[in-house]
Amino acid sequence: MFFAPLLILAWLTDKVAPEHHKNDTDKNEVQSKKAKTAKIKMTFDQAMDTMLAHGFLPQLPAVFISSSIVNVQNSPKTHFQGIALSKKKLSLLHFWATWCGPCKRELPYFADFASSQEVMDIYAITPEIKNNVAEEASKIWDYYRENNIKGLNVCADTYGKLAAELKVSGIPATLLISPDGFLLGRFLGETDWTNEKLVSALIVFCNEFKNTSQPQ
Repeated sequence: MFFAPLLILAWLTDKVAPEHHKNDTDKNEVQSKKAKTAKIKMTFDQAMDTMLAHGFLPQLPAVFISSSIVNVQNSPKTHFQGIALSKKKLSLLHFWATWCGPCKRELPYFADFASSQEVMDIYAITPEIKNNVAEEASKIWDYYRENNIKGLNVCADTYGKLAAELKVSGIPATLLISPDGFLLGRFLGETDWTNEKLVSALIVFCNEFKNTSQPQ
């Protein structure tokens, strides 16, 4: 796989620390922004520059992941099933935990972002679930319900194998995966998913990536 946009090494020298949430952001304001997702017009180069400025760290060279070691439960009433990477969409793997303060601050806004777009498949992964057992996942679904978090699934990273493979050493972390299973890059730490420019840039990147990526 040849990822032309990500092989421009000059982009790697101009990274800025990710923005943090504005803790006083009103929930209603976040909801109103959902309808504006990806409405900011920009070129692919502008989108990439914006992502870098908000903490995106490209993975060079891209690393293939074993998606089969992660299982997803889409609702409390369904069984765990293996993640099936789409052949048409990029995926976001969001690592978080209920005992992580920054994760809990970020999660409602990340869930709103996830619900507002259709260009990516999004998986919420927590180390609190070690096996594909509904009883283990129930506390995560309870957390979602108690905090009015909608639009996210629950994933089981079997014994942390995927986190180890992707070298996830801290959370929250959000990893961008190509349709054929390559890690393209990551956002580390708390990311401002209410930032319209960042969200638009990510969606532009995903749309253009699908159009420009070619097999070797």
